[in-house]
Amino acid sequence: MADEIKEGGASPGDEENKNSEVEVLPPVLTPKEMTRHHVRDERLASQIRDLGRLGLSKGNVAIAARIGETVFRKYYLEDYLQGQTEMQRGLATVAVEQAMGGNTPVLIHLLKTKLGWNETQVIEHTGEVRNVVSAKPMTKEEFVQRYINDGKDED
Repeated sequence: MADEIKEGGASPGDEENKNSEVEVLPPVLTPKEMTRHHVRDERLASQIRDLGRLGLSKGNVAIAARIGETVFRKYYLEDYLQGQTEMQRGLATVAVEQAMGGNTPVLIHLLKTKLGWNETQVIEHTGEVRNVVSAKPMTKEEFVQRYINDGKDED
């Protein structure tokens, strides 16, 4: 009978005991230990590249991947940057296609951001300058005398 009992305490014919074995969880690691013991996972790298392609920030990608920022920077930063580059290339291609196809707002945006074009307006004053602007405030009487009476009563 002792030979029939396995290490877990269940007998070989007891199906209930086989399925109810206690799972031993790994010890909880500190962030420093996690970094030291992390092994790069290509599936995770592919997911991080996809999240970078969607435009998520580094911190959000690290949270979504359930890894610390140190592990992210050390093992997956290049994948993230590759995803970001793919997103930017795709957006630029679509924008140029739209602009060349006649989409005026996109064309104007590209002209301003990529070619330095701007719509500044230069206002020039032509003609005679009759009054000099002064920092000294006028009283109501001075204003009436100068502008309402058209300056005829001046000395």
